[in-house]
Amino acid sequence: MLDFGCYHDIDVSPTNVISVTDRISCLREPTEDDMDLIHQMMLTDEEAIQVLQSKMSVLHSLLERLRMQKKQHQENILRGRSLLTLARRLPPELLARIFEMSAESGWTRAPVIASQVCSAWRKAAAFPRAWSHLFLDLRSGNSTGKVEFWLSKVQQAPLHITLDIPLESPSLEEVLGLLIPRCRQWHTLVIKSVDSATMNRILDRCSSPLPALRQLNLTTDTESSEGDLVNVSSLPHAPHLSRLLIKQPNLPRWSNFIGVTKLHVVLSSSRVSIHPINATEWIEMLQTLPELRNLTLEFSIPGEHLYNANTERVVDLPHLESLTLHVSPEVNSILLTMRTPALRQLHLRCSSDPLSRPHNSSGAHLYRFLESSPCLQLLELYDVDVERPDFVRCFEHLPKLEELRLHDSDIADEQLQLLQGPNGFCPNLARLDFRWCNYLTGSALVNLARSRLPLDECGVRLSTTSQARPVDEVAVINCLHVKEQDVLDLAGMTVCRLLMRSDEDHCYGRGCCSNERYRQRMRLRHNNKLSENLSRIIL
Repeated sequence: MLDFGCYHDIDVSPTNVISVTDRISCLREPTEDDMDLIHQMMLTDEEAIQVLQSKMSVLHSLLERLRMQKKQHQENILRGRSLLTLARRLPPELLARIFEMSAESGWTRAPVIASQVCSAWRKAAAFPRAWSHLFLDLRSGNSTGKVEFWLSKVQQAPLHITLDIPLESPSLEEVLGLLIPRCRQWHTLVIKSVDSATMNRILDRCSSPLPALRQLNLTTDTESSEGDLVNVSSLPHAPHLSRLLIKQPNLPRWSNFIGVTKLHVVLSSSRVSIHPINATEWIEMLQTLPELRNLTLEFSIPGEHLYNANTERVVDLPHLESLTLHVSPEVNSILLTMRTPALRQLHLRCSSDPLSRPHNSSGAHLYRFLESSPCLQLLELYDVDVERPDFVRCFEHLPKLEELRLHDSDIADEQLQLLQGPNGFCPNLARLDFRWCNYLTGSALVNLARSRLPLDECGVRLSTTSQARPVDEVAVINCLHVKEQDVLDLAGMTVCRLLMRSDEDHCYGRGCCSNERYRQRMRLRHNNKLSENLSRIIL
């Protein structure tokens, strides 16, 4: 503690300083006596300044000592708070789980960095599960040393392995020699290879059963220079495999993945020849997956693959709930090869540039497909435009539709009017998402939302037998004939959204629906009205 006794004697009370002009007139020349008096007063002031400077030095010293004490108390408070933080109080098992999730999200060195923070974190990082995710780029040096170090830490915990293999990889055999003996611990296996020859070499090495494997991702940019394709059928038995992603130039073939529930096939480019999609091969691939619930077919390069409808056979997918086709319009006829009575979500996306006109066959194939999918709840047509009469046929087959998403569609007011009122099509429709729909007017959207309200403007119930569900949300982005007043009118009845749903939105990566300037203009022009409907307009 500081001793303040020596500072109590310092007199800081104000003193009266006699001005020299009060003693000597400045209107006349100073006499000898005046000059003596002035010198005497200056000497007195200098002595007073020295005394004051001495007092100031003492007080400055006191101030610095007080500041040091204040800083010490503040640092002590910070240390105390750090001991009370959630990170300090978390059990090491939970901290280890956080480290594992950090590595899973892409921070590959999470357990290494965390183990260097403090002793508590080092203890948590010692749990084997914190080292479950192994990311290995064979372009970097000492890959073998990293694998040995990681396996010593993971012990018998589950392994989630990602291998990124370049065209030239001298250490590949050594790495496989370390990983394959641990194959019974593999829960996730992701292999990215430049060509099919390297991928086949790895798959041939994996000859032992994979009892714990849940997810398998195989990405091959091109086939080998000899035209060899990836031989997925060489993989061993994996009874718990449920998620499968295959990226390669051709449709995969297998016979031992009967438990797969989620399949994502990406057809990449070919250096040798372009492989058409044969309906027979497509059906044979799906027939081996009786438990399939989520299916995606995607083209990595627009329009490169053609479709060959060489059979009229149909494959039954009784458990399929979600289907995504990101292909060229000509390939949409692949819908006719599938019968999906339990389908809940259908996403049709065009992988090539949008056509300047509706694609006639796509609409016909769509409504024929919907005949076998009576439970559909979400329909998305992304740059897949159909004839307006086909919209009517599709609406007739969608009694349980809850959400409709259209991007660059020619749908017009006449088709939307079919959804109005208690007797309109799609009585369960609650969410609408229209983007770049330039034939649709805002008044048609307003009329649709109003016709679905259980009460009219006077509060009178429209119909006691109405089965139509009210519209919960309407999204309008870059629709030419939807005016600002239409947006405000919609917000009076339901939620009106003017921006994309989230970073998972398909438009997010393409940047076609950002419309920041439009939303800014709405804020500036209608600030008062927006504040009234702030909860109903999503800007």
